[in-house]
Amino acid sequence: MSRKKDSFDEEEIEYEIVSKTEMKREMDRLQELGKRLTELNASQWQTLTIKEVLLDALAESKRLKHNEAKRRHLQYIGKLMRDEDVELVQHQVDLLDPSSEAFGRRVGQLEKWRERLIKDAKAMNAFIDEYPAVDRQHLRNLVRNASKEMSGESPKPGAGYKKLFQFIKETMV
Repeated sequence: MSRKKDSFDEEEIEYEIVSKTEMKREMDRLQELGKRLTELNASQWQTLTIKEVLLDALAESKRLKHNEAKRRHLQYIGKLMRDEDVELVQHQVDLLDPSSEAFGRRVGQLEKWRERLIKDAKAMNAFIDEYPAVDRQHLRNLVRNASKEMSGESPKPGAGYKKLFQFIKETMV
């Protein structure tokens, strides 16, 4: 009598072995990211791509006063973080943190655009091509005002220079 082969014998099943220590490290990392999220304000939470349940838990964390309750709530937030795209959330939080490398790179990009727009007339077309929804008239006015400030007898950045930076920052979101 011939025996049927099991389909499991024919397929190679690969298992990723994760140690208990690695799982604990991952949970600690998620809790730490959750703690960083609780330190942000509510308007910054709205800019993140996170689920409503996590958003509610973050709002609840502001209400808690006792250390043990905060500790348990951070564990809950860490558990909710398992359902999120952790790398995306981490990147978004880094962009909000002035001490992070991602924030520095972003500010550097914004400053380069501002300098290009002030010094090079062709840069405005490049900016408009890259961000077609931009308010062109407002951009032209801001560039003109910033250029006047920088071309004066004492090239000292003023309000127009700062407004141009803020406009670029809002446009590049």
